[in-house]
Amino acid sequence: MSGMKIFVALLFSAACLLAQPVSVGIRGGVPLTDAYNAVTETSGTGFIRDFSSSKEYQIGAMAELHLPLGLAIEADALYHPLDLTTQSVNAAGAFQSSMTVSSWEFPILGKFHFLPVPLVKPYVEAGPSFRAVGNAASYFSNSGFTVGLGVEIKISRLRIEPDIRYTRWGSDSPSLAAVAPSNVNQASFLVGIAF
Repeated sequence: MSGMKIFVALLFSAACLLAQPVSVGIRGGVPLTDAYNAVTETSGTGFIRDFSSSKEYQIGAMAELHLPLGLAIEADALYHPLDLTTQSVNAAGAFQSSMTVSSWEFPILGKFHFLPVPLVKPYVEAGPSFRAVGNAASYFSNSGFTVGLGVEIKISRLRIEPDIRYTRWGSDSPSLAAVAPSNVNQASFLVGIAF
């Protein structure tokens, strides 16, 4: 009989969870930090410098499950191109090349809304982040941890959520990291628009 009670309790819990409102929408913005750390190697006749020449952008889809007591869970899939420029200056002259590496970031964040007022709800968020990067940056870490602070502005069914996020990525794989190391400390300003 206790097995049946557990089954009914799990079924009831799942039904309650599924009954919670879900928002879907888009989230986009700009990184506030470079994807790569600048590295300069000098020689007797010149230097080679690797750096991010552009912070690019982030954009993608978001989904949020609204829970009781001001809690929510948000999952995003954000496209973030990573720009790397290499400058080389030596006796033969100057050379510059650029490449862009595709990166998809997947933060899964628990959110807590506080000071609930009718239209505006500040929130804090935290949780793991995962990413998949192109082959040219395959030495980048694929996981990290994100924290953020934002505000939810609700107008009818529309939710607008500007926030600032900080992500600490794991260390690069040591094989290629010396060539163009990643900046493991990333900050972004993002705005979500959801229904």
